[in-house]
Amino acid sequence: MVKVKRLAITTAVALTLTNGLGAIPATITESGLVSSTVGSVLHTTVPTAHAAGLETLISGAAAMAYVSTAINKMDNSDEGQQESLANAKKQTGYLDDWAAQQRVQTIVTNLSKSPLVKRSYAVYVNPQTDFNAFMTIGRVMSVNKGTLDKLDDNQLAYVIAHELSHGEHKDIVNGMKKQVGLSTALSIYAGGSAGGAILGNIAGNYINNQVFTMSQEKNADDLGFDILADSQYNIGGAAGAMAVMRNTYGDKTYREGFAQVLAPNNHPKASARVTENIKRMYEYSGKHVNVVDNAVIVNGDNIYTPAASGRYTGEERSYYMAGKLAKLYHDNKITNGSASYSGATVTVAGESIVTTHESDVALMVATNLNNAFVKAGGKSASKTTKEKVKKEPNKKDSKTSTTTSTSGNVDLSNLSK
Repeated sequence: MVKVKRLAITTAVALTLTNGLGAIPATITESGLVSSTVGSVLHTTVPTAHAAGLETLISGAAAMAYVSTAINKMDNSDEGQQESLANAKKQTGYLDDWAAQQRVQTIVTNLSKSPLVKRSYAVYVNPQTDFNAFMTIGRVMSVNKGTLDKLDDNQLAYVIAHELSHGEHKDIVNGMKKQVGLSTALSIYAGGSAGGAILGNIAGNYINNQVFTMSQEKNADDLGFDILADSQYNIGGAAGAMAVMRNTYGDKTYREGFAQVLAPNNHPKASARVTENIKRMYEYSGKHVNVVDNAVIVNGDNIYTPAASGRYTGEERSYYMAGKLAKLYHDNKITNGSASYSGATVTVAGESIVTTHESDVALMVATNLNNAFVKAGGKSASKTTKEKVKKEPNKKDSKTSTTTSTSGNVDLSNLSK
């Protein structure tokens, strides 16, 4: 343990005081006064107390610095990661399912290829059945089994990217430091091995107690989307994941226990996070692709409103269709006339965009896309165009005609009959 050397009152000593606004340089003068910029704030010079009080001040500063260094080491070192991983598993349990563990590990590996991810992480699945995931000290992430059950890989990748963002921003480290008060810091600093136990206990309990601020959560959503966009996963999974969470919990913001970590009580509503991820996708596409009322919009034209199919709602399918188009626009792969169809599947630049319920619909969707591709971006949904496309009916049958190019105006108003 680092010891602090006592300083005589008669010697000029450089200190750093903190007043909640940041570090403030201060000097103890021979007259026994502390001169600092805090004096200018209070319009006075702060007199020193007794020598014992000064020693307490110095010890307190040293204790807080010691705790800060110790927490940083817990978060940055391999040893700290292993200790945190063992503690987290002890608290949450560990799911004995190789496929589930491999699934999250593969996603973390893929996301970590982004240059935005600069740290290494340990991840595991716990057996909890509710929708949740969390990042804790030591760059350790845990994902609930319930989250894996509800999300596909694109959606799960966004949840994991969001948690990686908390790790990259060191939100957990900063949160832990704020939780340690001066008296606790002094106990840790003076306690030797007992102090280490106190700090370890704080770290262990932080899994249940951590709450991120609104700005931290928004920043994690922002960076999480960017990390997702750097990967092979569909960026529509970002809005889709938040839609699943909204459909699971509604827009209630109150949570108990571990559920606070993913959707804490002071965070944006899930519906707002869906909307924000749609906006991120729109910006990512160069302001070409949007989703309005579950309709996919390209350059202001209402292209198509997917219906529910299999495990996916129509809303989720619209995000995936928009996500693929946004990626193609971002990568400059969309050209005039690049939409086509084969059977009931619409393709753009050779990539499957959406599978409709019949080939006639696929033809018309491809035609609408080609009409939209010749227009400039930055437009909202057109009121006149929006009437052209009605929601796709839930049908399982499909025709098998094939074409490679489309043109002309298409009216889909009768296709839902």
